[in-house]
Amino acid sequence: MKIGLSLGSGGARGYAHIGVLQALEEVGIKPDLVNGSSIGAIIGGAYALYYDSTRLVALAKGLVARMNVDYFTTFRYTHYKHRILRDWALSILCDISSLRGSILSHRTNQSALSFLFGEYRFSDTKIPFAAVAVDLISETPVVIKDGRLRDGILPSISIPGVFPAVERDGMFLVDGGVLADVPVRELRADGADFIIAVKLGEDHPAPYKNGFDLLTTVDFLKGEKLSQWELDEADFTIEVDLPHYNPMCFTNYRTGIERGYTVGKQALPALRAKLDAARATAEVNQ
Repeated sequence: MKIGLSLGSGGARGYAHIGVLQALEEVGIKPDLVNGSSIGAIIGGAYALYYDSTRLVALAKGLVARMNVDYFTTFRYTHYKHRILRDWALSILCDISSLRGSILSHRTNQSALSFLFGEYRFSDTKIPFAAVAVDLISETPVVIKDGRLRDGILPSISIPGVFPAVERDGMFLVDGGVLADVPVRELRADGADFIIAVKLGEDHPAPYKNGFDLLTTVDFLKGEKLSQWELDEADFTIEVDLPHYNPMCFTNYRTGIERGYTVGKQALPALRAKLDAARATAEVNQ
């Protein structure tokens, strides 16, 4: 029986995926294949490549130390006035070419993916891995599992409007979370018999006071319904809530990992019971 792990989108909340993986490893549950959307593609790809949650913690720490990725903070160096102006000017100059289609360029994303994956390819992973993006032309999820990891994962993290869409093989690709928040169905199609889905919970919008709040609430409801449609195909779902956790600030990795580990540990008894029952059924049917 092949155990699949499907990791959901959620920006910096995705550090929780590492904590869940730690909890699973402690009891000997290691997936045979993995996929993911957006941050789930990054964590899933790194796990498939190194197959060790301890290595993922070290990578998160190294990434924060190296890049200090915070998309909501333009002025990062508050104690150095000249660096504030210099970094702001450089950001504007580097991103100006992409302003027609997005707020930010992929400059920071590409640097981060290069740090995490280097020249490794999908064929180098220890277990099968696929990144999921969405093609704006065909309006369907797209499973990517060949070429360099960093090139295949980039489309999956391309939040529409925030980052440019990625052209690949005649497609116009954006963040997998648009249509496949937790891409369970895509993982089933890849041969998983028992799927563990990890969903990253979002903060519910506050009661709306104006038109913009109303649009946000409606968009949230649509996203939740679409996400549940995917999760209905999972054999077991672990949902990690991270209230008031900024999804665009990637510096606070410890809190995310700790929360994921706590929730993962709490889910283990029910998960093991489900796994045992599925294995028993599979043996009877053989």
